Amino acid sequence: MEGIASTLTSWNAGITRLTGPPRATFTKLPRGSTLGQPHDKGQQRRVVRKTLGLLREEAPLEPIRLDES
Repeated sequence: MEGIASTLTSWNAGITRLTGPPRATFTKLPRGSTLGQPHDKGQQRRVVRKTLGLLREEAPLEPIRLDES
């Protein structure tokens, strides 16, 4: 498929699976903190790097659950 590569990170695995994004990560983080807890720059960087890292992969991919909570 040609076009703009995209990826998504979400706290709601059920809804996101229904939409079928080409690449996605899920966390156990609460709503409003999808990319990491407030003021936790290390966690935020890990989530963003892992999510953006999916852009190197051919889509579609199975969603990936990140071990962040």
